[in-house]
Amino acid sequence: MVNDYDKFAKERQEKLLKGETKPHRFSEKPMMKSMLPSLKGKRILMLGCGTGEESRLLKEFGATDITGIDLSSESIKIAKETYPDIEFIVGDMHKLPFEDSSFDFVYSSLAIHYSSEPQSVYQELYRILKPDGLLLFSVGHPLRWASEHMVVDDVEYIISGYAYPSSENRVFGNYNTFACHNHYFSNGEVLSFYTGSPSLHFKLLRESGFSIEDFKESICTDEAKDYDYNYWVKNHEIPQFMAFLAQKR
Repeated sequence: MVNDYDKFAKERQEKLLKGETKPHRFSEKPMMKSMLPSLKGKRILMLGCGTGEESRLLKEFGATDITGIDLSSESIKIAKETYPDIEFIVGDMHKLPFEDSSFDFVYSSLAIHYSSEPQSVYQELYRILKPDGLLLFSVGHPLRWASEHMVVDDVEYIISGYAYPSSENRVFGNYNTFACHNHYFSNGEVLSFYTGSPSLHFKLLRESGFSIEDFKESICTDEAKDYDYNYWVKNHEIPQFMAFLAQKR
């Protein structure tokens, strides 16, 4: 079943807590952490909070007033049990159950790319943010996730580019196309998500009323060398994720 968030919620939490989720530990999380401002005295929304582990990072930056929302009822159940001091709600990111100008800061880790209509999410976040409020979110980078998988001589390749000479008219990947992709995990989980170019997200954010304050592409940290050298080699030069810091104007 595609995007069965409830079935894999507990397993996902266990891997996160043990540091076994390499993309989060070595690529996405360091990128997001480097973009976080001080959160002291801010009212914060975790959008697509899953089982709530992001709250630990937010607390490092001074957060005390945190609300988490996620579509997965099982994830929210686990989050409430694990982090009882935080309010968690089941809800849809396209129609948030909050009043206008309710939050100072919205944090969203790899959640918005599950939407086929990201601009509707940006518009909702603009609505619930206070004036000058900030939105920090990450999504999959098309250079990695919109590339094409090929097997040649029993070796798997992930390719973005084109055949040469160009007369062959063969293109690998669809970097510039907003499109749905499936990723298959070894445990049987299948996640379906959307990728779009950085320029697409810049455009949609501006059209929704935001200004772009910062943008980063993930670089796998050197800490990964000793944990999984092959993972570091691949993801130190090729970004898996990208993150935006936007402000409500």
